[in-house]
Amino acid sequence: MSDLSLPAPPRRSLSLHDTRVRGVFYQLLLAGCLLAVALGIGMQTASNMRVRGIPLSFDFWNESAGFDINQTLIPYDALSTYGQAFWVGVVNTLYVSVLAILLATLLGFVIGVARLSPNWIVSRVATAYVELVRNVPLLLQLLFWYNAVLKPLPSPKASIAIPGGIYLNNRGLIIPEIHLHPGAGLVGLAFVAAISCCVAFWFRARSVQRRTGKQLPVLLVSLATLIGFPLVVFLAAGEPVSFVAPQLRGFNFQGGHQLYPEFAALLIGSTPVRTSPRSSEVESRQCQRGRPRLRMRWGWRRARRFVWSSFPRRCASSYRL
Repeated sequence: MSDLSLPAPPRRSLSLHDTRVRGVFYQLLLAGCLLAVALGIGMQTASNMRVRGIPLSFDFWNESAGFDINQTLIPYDALSTYGQAFWVGVVNTLYVSVLAILLATLLGFVIGVARLSPNWIVSRVATAYVELVRNVPLLLQLLFWYNAVLKPLPSPKASIAIPGGIYLNNRGLIIPEIHLHPGAGLVGLAFVAAISCCVAFWFRARSVQRRTGKQLPVLLVSLATLIGFPLVVFLAAGEPVSFVAPQLRGFNFQGGHQLYPEFAALLIGSTPVRTSPRSSEVESRQCQRGRPRLRMRWGWRRARRFVWSSFPRRCASSYRL
């Protein structure tokens, strides 16, 4: 038998003429330069702080901050430490972020649907809103909402009364404060259980529709469950959740929960107003891509035909108008 052996592959030489070797060399050279610059900045900063007597440690973390923060969700005062002030900032950031996500999603959804509306005025107004907000700098929007909208509001004595025990003035928005009593946890568990039942019924409705074509009233059943079950538990537990309405005492309101103008300007200007146009762009593009070909049926309302012909099939089959 003849020995048929494959030729050995050529060995690569570590030469700068090789593109792969040259690319790795340049990347290592760039990484070394960046590391040298970072070390130089760190050494110079440490030297300057040492000359000025600034300690290079986190001992200040347990020192008294000496300043107040008006919007706090956790206990804090001027005698609290810098560490507590840091956690107040973290909690406030999460608070603003959660509210902004909810508002931006709802507002972006509505604007995205409005841009696809057959009504010329509605679609043009939605488009103008998107183009205007997206092309105005964020800092200018914050200044507008704080100085032109919130600061000119009336004083607490001339507050704008909103139904439900809500008052609006130049010191912010004062809403009723929620007090939780023994048994309030049962109401929370009932609400979580209601959400679980709605999700289970939604999957059940999808399964029934795929097998038989029958459409179950998902929206009505979900609303009845989300409202009815927690309400029954709330009444059975002796109304463990109460609301304390704010009262005007002197020059300010006592009681209630206050949302300061700075917080409102940040919430309105930086997050939902800046994010909702992007959400509306995503919603309108998804609606246009997933537009199904449906037959026009007699007896359908115009709004129902619009929703069914604008949203993807998987979304439209989940909600019964």
